[in-house]
Amino acid sequence: MDISLVDEQAYYFVPQINLEVAHDRVEQKKVQLAGGTLGALFSRLKPEEVRFLGVENRLEAFWVVTIVSRTVYDRTRTVSVPVMGSEVKSLTVLEHEVPVEPKEKGGQISLPAIEHCREETQVSRAFNALQGEPVDPQKYASFAKTVISDLNTFAPEGVLVVPPQLRATAVVRQVMSEVIKPVSSAHTILEERIDVQALELNFRPVYAFEYEIAGKGKRSVIEFNGLTGEMNGSGKKFQDQFKGMVTRDLLFDVTADAVGLLVPGGSIAVKLVRAVVDRK
Repeated sequence: MDISLVDEQAYYFVPQINLEVAHDRVEQKKVQLAGGTLGALFSRLKPEEVRFLGVENRLEAFWVVTIVSRTVYDRTRTVSVPVMGSEVKSLTVLEHEVPVEPKEKGGQISLPAIEHCREETQVSRAFNALQGEPVDPQKYASFAKTVISDLNTFAPEGVLVVPPQLRATAVVRQVMSEVIKPVSSAHTILEERIDVQALELNFRPVYAFEYEIAGKGKRSVIEFNGLTGEMNGSGKKFQDQFKGMVTRDLLFDVTADAVGLLVPGGSIAVKLVRAVVDRK
């Protein structure tokens, strides 16, 4: 089995809505969004009772992985050809006489054959880099994004870069398990190939506005998508949860755990390691 890996890439999306505009939009809906997360008890909140505490300007990541598999193989098959007329007792096919097998209506001849097969599969998946939940990458396909030239030093001023908890190895493993399937009844496998055509880490802008309900001791976080403008009243802040650094070697270290890939194909893990080493 031959395996090729594309060069990994990291990107960040340029916010389409700036922080000030986002704050203004959230302020207009803060009663509905903040009150909704705290139940019907606060359904009659007044705007002045929902007090703004602060905002967390951050970048959250999601993975995009595209893998293509191609298998070329031969498969033996017996082909049955109907023969019309009970008087036909044999046929000459490709200079070989073949006896007719009698049937209720006429008969048939059975010919050994080899089917020349080619199967190709392409799977593209996107995952939230924190919990690993599926996301829809087409949601952001129309927005401009910029290549991160050095992920190790990527630290925009005043922005929290949330460290991904899901590494490249995990997402490649998951997508490969979908792509690689056993070949049914193959007599001879002529070619097996896996191409990892995309391995991308994409950071998207999120504003997390924190509010407090005056006199109730209750707080809520309203998340604002800096690309689409969507708002979520049940958000959270990450500043105190993640202290790790975002490093390229850690996130894109496919080699380190590749031997643990539990997918059909036998020595695929070793070959995946070799593909990475050869490329680098």
